[in-house]
This record gives sequence, C-alpha cells and structure tokens, in this order.
Amino acid sequence: MERAGKTPWNHILWPGTLKGRLSILLVIVTITPIVLIGFTSYYWMYKVQLEKISANYQSIVNNEQEAVQKVFTNLSSVSQLLVVEGGLGADVIDYLTTNDPLDKTNLFLNIDKSLTNIIFSNPNVNALFFYLPDYTPRIQFESAPLKTEYTLGDFGKVSFEPLFGANQLTFHAPHPSALAGHDELVVSLTRTIKYRSDNIYYVYLETKFDELIHSLSDGIIGAAPSQVLVDAEGTVMYSDIPETVHTGIPFAEQSAAIKPYKLFTSSNPSGWALHSLVSLHDYQKEIKQWQWQFMLMAALSLLVTIAAASYIWRMVYRPLQRINREIKRFSHNQSERMGLQTHLQEFDMLFSSFKDMREKIVDLIMEVEQKEKRRGELEVEKLMSQINPHFLHNSLNTIQWLARANGQTEIFNLVKVFTRVLHYNLGKSSMIVTISEEIGALHDYIELQNIRYDHRFSVQVDAESGLADVPIPRFVLQPLVENALYHGLLSEQGDIRVVISRADAGFVSITVADNGKGIPPEKIRQLLEGEGSRKTGLGIGLNYVRKMLGVYYDQQAEMTIESVVNEGTRIAIVMPDRVKGEDYRD
Repeated sequence: MERAGKTPWNHILWPGTLKGRLSILLVIVTITPIVLIGFTSYYWMYKVQLEKISANYQSIVNNEQEAVQKVFTNLSSVSQLLVVEGGLGADVIDYLTTNDPLDKTNLFLNIDKSLTNIIFSNPNVNALFFYLPDYTPRIQFESAPLKTEYTLGDFGKVSFEPLFGANQLTFHAPHPSALAGHDELVVSLTRTIKYRSDNIYYVYLETKFDELIHSLSDGIIGAAPSQVLVDAEGTVMYSDIPETVHTGIPFAEQSAAIKPYKLFTSSNPSGWALHSLVSLHDYQKEIKQWQWQFMLMAALSLLVTIAAASYIWRMVYRPLQRINREIKRFSHNQSERMGLQTHLQEFDMLFSSFKDMREKIVDLIMEVEQKEKRRGELEVEKLMSQINPHFLHNSLNTIQWLARANGQTEIFNLVKVFTRVLHYNLGKSSMIVTISEEIGALHDYIELQNIRYDHRFSVQVDAESGLADVPIPRFVLQPLVENALYHGLLSEQGDIRVVISRADAGFVSITVADNGKGIPPEKIRQLLEGEGSRKTGLGIGLNYVRKMLGVYYDQQAEMTIESVVNEGTRIAIVMPDRVKGEDYRD
C-alpha cells in the first residue's frame, strides 16, 4: 500500500489533469525529435568535419612535400645545363684552359650571358656557382657574392647534411644560404661533373626553403602547422620546433615530445618524408567552432519548437480555462451575462452550447424558485389555518369561563381585546407589516392572556428607537411570546422580556426570554427542525416562524434557542431590515 500523503509515481508520470498530460506530451514531442535528429546529425557531421579537417591538413603536407620535390627536380634540371657534354661546362673548361686573351674574354662573356639567362629563367634558383678544385680561384662564376667561408676556404670542406642522393646528385637538408648577407634556410644541390677522364668539378645550386613549405599554410584556422623533415633513415634533418623536436635524432625516438600534436605525414619515393605537426588546440579549434555553431542552431531550433509548443498549449488550454471561469461565475451568479470569444471555431461551438445550456438552467432555476416560494407561502397559509383555530378555541374557552365567573363588564373587555387580536391574525392584508404594528398586536395578545391567567406573569417589551417602520413578516412576535408563556406559566410568577434592537449593519435582532422551567435539548432540536407538538400548538407556532423566515429571507435570517432546565429559555432571531420582493404598504 502507498503511504498517506505521498503522490503515486503513476500520477506524477501521467497526471490526471489535461494541463499536466498536455504539458508532458508537448515536452516529449518537442525534445524527442531534437534529441534523435540532433544526435544523429551531430554524430555524422562531427565525423565529416573531422575528416574534412584531417584531409585539409593532409592535403597541405602533401602539397608541401610535392613542392619540395619539384624544387629538387628543378635544381636537378638546371644543373644538367652546366655539365660538360651538351652543357655550359664545356665552355667553362675551355675558358679555364685557353691562354688567348681574346678567346678567354669571349668565352667569359658567353658563359656569363648563359648563366644570367639560366638564373632569370629559373627564379627559384637562389644561388649558383662552380667549384673547380684544380683551378685558382676554386669558386668561379658565382651568381651573387658568397660568404667568406666559401670564397677563402675550401668548399669541399664545407659540410652540408645530405638528405638523399641520386648518381652524381646530392640533395642537402635545409641549411643557411651560401650568399653573403643572407641567413635564411635553403635546400641545395651539389652535382659532381667529370671531364677529361679523371678530372672533376662541382656545380652548387640552392633555393629558399622557408617560403617553400609555409606558403601553403596560409588561411587555415589557428596557427600554421610545424614542419619536420626526416631522411630515409628517419633522422630529423630539419624542425620548425627545435626545442621540442630535435635535429639529428631519429623522429621515432621523440614520440613523447609530439603527444600535444596531431601528426600528418607525406613520404617521398626517394625515401625522405615531411611531417606536419598540428597543435591539438589548433586542430580542435575548427571542430569547436563548428560545435558552437551547431549548438547555436540547436538552441535556436529548441527555442522555436518550445515557442510553437507553448503556443499550442495556450491555444488549447487557455480557452478551457476561460470556459471553466465562466462556469464558476455562473455557479455564483446566474444572472450575469456571459461573453467569450476564443477565435477558435471548435471552442466557440462548445461555449455556444454551454450558453444554451446555461439559459435553460437559469429558466429552470427561476421556475423552481417560483414554485418553492409559492410552496412556502402555501405552507404559511396552512400553518395560519392551523394556528388561528387553536387560538380561537382558547379565547372562546376564556370567554366561557368569564361568563360563568364574572359580570358583563369583564366579558365586554375580553371580547373587545379578542376582536382586535382576531382581526390582526385573520386579516387579509399583506403578510408584511411594520415592527410597530407587530408590537401593537403583541400588546393586545398579552392583555388577553393576562386576563386569562389572572395576571400571573409580566411581559416587558423594549424596542430600540428608529425601528418602528422596519418591515417584518406578520405574526412573528406572538408565537415566540406564546412559547415563553407556555413555559413560564408553570411557575408561580413568570417574567417574559422582548427586546428588539439593531444588530449588525442592515440587520435587526429580536430576543424573547423567560424564566420558566426550560426546554430539554431534544425538544429544542425538534422545535428547530419543525417536529414540535401539534397538540399544544407550541411546535406549530415556532414552525410557522421558521417557515416564514425561510420564505422571506432565505438563508439570511437565523433563529436560535438557548435553554437551561429550571432557569429559563431564550429565543433569538437575527434577520435583515429589508424584505426583498414585497411591498408591505399594499
């Protein structure tokens, strides 16, 4: 069994109200498509973006590797123009071996012109010179001034780290330029050329390296990737980040240092390879930028969906709330006119049907009220027909007793008072009188009863000033005094007090108190519920008063009975000072 005060889980997950269920359904139909479609879209778009970024970086390193290879190929092609057989090398050898000044001058001019054409037709060639170990000076025909260590030293002793070789060609790893005043890194080619059997000379060519490998990285998101060049054995020959990846050490032995990087590699058929190291922060930067864009679009989609769901919820629930408010207003005030336009055909039709039903209910209520009012009036008339014969019977008995016991004067006075009382009680005028008229009739009744009971009781009537013209149903005070007289008469000396005063604003209080023997609680209940004795007339009189108050005041009037055995009884009535729907002056 579920503990008291606890809400069952099934009521929380599936409430019993339309509002709760509609809210849950709107949340489900709103969130579910976003979660399913969003998760699927995110998963595949994430993979596509990741592959695109990886392909972009891989394409960059591939293009850079191919650019380096093209430079090496171009250097090789240019060096081919400087060989002895079929190239400029034959003129160089003739220039060095001739002793004729005119021939020497012509050969020099031809060589210089040819070298100039080669340099201009190959702008990537940064420097070019011949190294002739058997002649002085050893370096000749340089395209631009060289550094001192080349002009004064032995070029053969200048060490360049080889990257790879092919026949007479040696391709060097990146190193500083041989040109004077230039410190940029270059890649170079040294070609060994044989002439006249065992004699050799060398051709040196170089081209810039930094611009070569970094020009393709422009426009990417984040910092440019770092480049690492390795030879066929995997030894690092060049590194953009020497403090992290060290040259002269196998690249495979530096795996711990490159953990913060994403590695992309492009290998060359000659055996060397170019590695591109991308910082993980930069590598994920584009992914994060895409993720933010995706989250922004997802949030906008969610907001639009929530707004649409909220509009649907308000479009369905608010008209129901308004109709419910109109129903509650109708339950409190049937006479108020109703006006409601939801601008939705279905709800307007529902409310129109409710208005038709309301009008029929109002008509039925008015019909029932009229019938109940008429029935109450008939009950009053019926009670009057019961009370008046009873009173008349007692009065006639009194007259008979006085006729036997006394003279003509007393009988005359008795009959005179009795006639006034009988005229008031059986009058055919309006049922509504004033308090002053009701008090006057009560005095006649008291005088009549004093004659009957030989003045063994006293009745004191106190009415607050200003209440004389207050309307009141006819024949209200006499049944209350009669009740007090019935109980007070049993003692040797009875006292009855009637007090009429102003109660709260708009209300009048009537109190009748006696010092008789009192009424038992069960008897009080019977009197208030209309079950009083029919033999004595006690129940008839109070039942009449209760019915009269109900007919003319509905629930606004209240009658209470307080009684203590052997001490007395107090009957109190609080009722409005106006009687609606009656003109007591008719």
